[in-house]
Amino acid sequence: MAIQLNERDHLIFRYVEEHQVLLEKHIAWFISVDQKPVLIRDRLRKLFYLDYLLCQRHKNTLPWWTTPTKPLVYTLASLTRGLISAPDTELDLSDADVQRHLLEIANLRMLFMMDESESLIGELDWKTCRAHRGGVQDLDAKVSFERNGVAHRIGIVNHPASDADSLMNRLEIALTDDDVDMVWIVSRDEDHQLKLQQVIAKAVGTESKLNQRLAFATHQELYKVGMVKTRWQSVDGHVASIFVESLQEYESKGCAQSRAVASA
Repeated sequence: MAIQLNERDHLIFRYVEEHQVLLEKHIAWFISVDQKPVLIRDRLRKLFYLDYLLCQRHKNTLPWWTTPTKPLVYTLASLTRGLISAPDTELDLSDADVQRHLLEIANLRMLFMMDESESLIGELDWKTCRAHRGGVQDLDAKVSFERNGVAHRIGIVNHPASDADSLMNRLEIALTDDDVDMVWIVSRDEDHQLKLQQVIAKAVGTESKLNQRLAFATHQELYKVGMVKTRWQSVDGHVASIFVESLQEYESKGCAQSRAVASA
């Protein structure tokens, strides 16, 4: 059974190609209209049945996934890669660790969109980064936005390895980028975050100007309160003064509402 591909289908293909692996909820947010996620499940199933998309269950339990079943992940089929002239990926997209990393990056994009839908930020622009063939990737994404009239240009690094040489080289390259003012480093847990902070402090010291351009947070905290209201940390573990007014506003209201990042 053939279907007439529409503009939204091609938008779905473009986002899946950009992120390489996506969940249904990611796609619903990315192609949303008027900053509201759209109902997309039936269309995704049809695109899968007609071999435009590949679909499988993620192999492992993800700590931010809120239902008992493991999530369905979508990737591009070879038919669609040819249709949109997308190059073959060098990654093994069936590998659970690769999938988790890519899904976490997509989660961060969705959290930015949630903040925008709540008018916490505006003029949001996101770019997913990939390593050039045979090269080393310094950033996982670049994002720019405005908050209270102030423009922010952020590079995102998701759960980097804590090896001192590779970490410092990656951060130094990232911060030479003309369109990045700060690098936000997101870890899967507090232990890994602390290890990264210690490695950087040992390499350059806590008074280095480099440290003023770095901020740290964990996925767990981001999923609870969002990108703006999170307590971003500096290298020395203190609260980074990126969105101080947001923290004060948040704490004054006693807000403890958690975000459902990936519900079914």
